[in-house]
Amino acid sequence: MKKSALLLALFLIAVITINCGTVIVAAPPGKDVELLSEGDAARVVAVKKCWYLLWGLVPISDNSTALTVAEYQLKSVRVTSYYSPIDFIISFFLGFTSLHTRTVEIEGNVGN
Repeated sequence: MKKSALLLALFLIAVITINCGTVIVAAPPGKDVELLSEGDAARVVAVKKCWYLLWGLVPISDNSTALTVAEYQLKSVRVTSYYSPIDFIISFFLGFTSLHTRTVEIEGNVGN
């Protein structure tokens, strides 16, 4: 009995906290932007949260990098999307409502 209750609890935690979410890596219209390799240094770092409903199926916030690239006038970028500890906490407490977040880190350099 205890083992099945533990498995059920782990399953419920997994269902509540697991999500998928798309992040659109895009440049502003008409702008040429290069991708930075992993080893290249970046001078600008911007971090944003993307919010989703239905466990990541429906974005309810801007999930594109185009506005951030335009705001900082970046000419080269590297984008990392990850599930941070804060995202886990948000999903743990709000996951039953199907509201989830994902962290997007945009690193780049301004062109000359």
